[in-house]
Amino acid sequence: MICTAGAAPLRLALAALAALGLAGGCLAELERPATPADPQSGLLAWEGHLREVFDDNIEPAAVGFSLEGSSPRSDPFLRERAQTADVVARVRVNTVTVDSIGEQSSYHLGIQVGYPPLATPRVPDRAFELHIRPTSRAFGIAKAIDARLRGLIFIAFIRRFAGEAGEPDIHWHLSPDTAEVAAAVKEAVALGELAAP
Repeated sequence: MICTAGAAPLRLALAALAALGLAGGCLAELERPATPADPQSGLLAWEGHLREVFDDNIEPAAVGFSLEGSSPRSDPFLRERAQTADVVARVRVNTVTVDSIGEQSSYHLGIQVGYPPLATPRVPDRAFELHIRPTSRAFGIAKAIDARLRGLIFIAFIRRFAGEAGEPDIHWHLSPDTAEVAAAVKEAVALGELAAP
């Protein structure tokens, strides 16, 4: 028989174990490797949750549109971006070109990867072209700033996904180049390395 004084701590311990079991199940679900969309390249399709993580977006604070930047540690996807991106580094926008077809425009940012990277790169490429389509989250920022994007420096998270024509599709996220973001990225990368088998 359990006395009433010991019942509360026991209930608390059982609730904690139940929560850990549920969280463990959720973590196991997240850690289960997805099936590659392209078996030859091993690249995943850019769909579902991955569209949120690598969202083709430029954070407003990175271009001075936000006076109050939120803490990078409050970004629910920063850790996952840092641990799963092919390239995590400071990048400089070297070129900005605009393609217009009728009323529709799309932007192409030619970026150069800085050295040293914030995480060990998984690809040797040092230059990328980022596409900003009218449906991209960054389109409003690109349209507002246009050619003034040239010369800006960001912390970039770049990942290759399976493309429709067999060529890899690049998807990305650009964060402000601040010491706080860099520290959060390095912390996330270190945690990922500690957790690796």
